Amino acid sequence: MAPAPVAMRAAKRHELAAIQDIESAADTVFRCAAMPWVLAMPPADLEILETARRRGHLRVAVDRADTPIGFALLSTLGGEAFLHQLSVVPRHAGRGVGGALLEAACAIARDEGRASVALSTALGVPWNAPFYARRGFVVVPPRDYTAAMRRERAHEMRMGHPAWRRCFMRRALDAAGAPNPGASAL
Repeated sequence: MAPAPVAMRAAKRHELAAIQDIESAADTVFRCAAMPWVLAMPPADLEILETARRRGHLRVAVDRADTPIGFALLSTLGGEAFLHQLSVVPRHAGRGVGGALLEAACAIARDEGRASVALSTALGVPWNAPFYARRGFVVVPPRDYTAAMRRERAHEMRMGHPAWRRCFMRRALDAAGAPNPGASAL
């Protein structure tokens, strides 16, 4: 059975606390991946969410009652479009919600004239790096990290993420925002 289409829209200011709750709920899946440090981390700060919302960089997927069930938070990292967070309420996982949110974030980046979208994700769990790889993202080798990526990696380590459990990935965008398989990983 194919996943039902999901409605996407810009987040509303009154939904920011609910977006934090979505992130916290989505992080509970890391309990089974032996990554307890993820559970100890706070969700995205309300100020960060509000800034992204005002810039048009915060999209939500909503259910039939127009209640957010997932979100994509786009930011920049060293001038590059950066998927800061992608979270879906666990009971809605596996239905195409995350993929639709990812495409919405890539469309924002494309509309802003960005050539690519980068992200940092966990290794060793099927709902992270493999999910993004199936959607055109490729791993950025550590030797090719930008200065901003190196700073982000140091920040992640200070927050409790072991470096060996993380990778940066990037997806080159074509004019339509789709993956550009002929483009370099950089």
